[in-house]
Amino acid sequence: MRMRLYVAVNSQKFKFVGNMATAFKQLTEAVSEGQTVRILTIFYDSKKEKRRFKRELREAGGDLIQAAKNYLKWWETIQERRRKRLMEKLAKLSS
Repeated sequence: MRMRLYVAVNSQKFKFVGNMATAFKQLTEAVSEGQTVRILTIFYDSKKEKRRFKRELREAGGDLIQAAKNYLKWWETIQERRRKRLMEKLAKLSS
């Protein structure tokens, strides 16, 4: 899935493209503390991404940077669970 996120950081425009995790990781790396971030436009490829983004933004009280950090934390948890399941499956197959 692809997401295109256009934001203004202290009146400088940025474009982040990729899946949500990639776009949010790029965003958190590009923005430092104390900078003003404003969403210009967001394009999603799926309704699922849109729902997830809106949920994270609501939970963060409209703070895009906090929403991105929360999403990345959730994403890492999901990826770790997938890795563990795969390792367990491989262990079963090898024994």
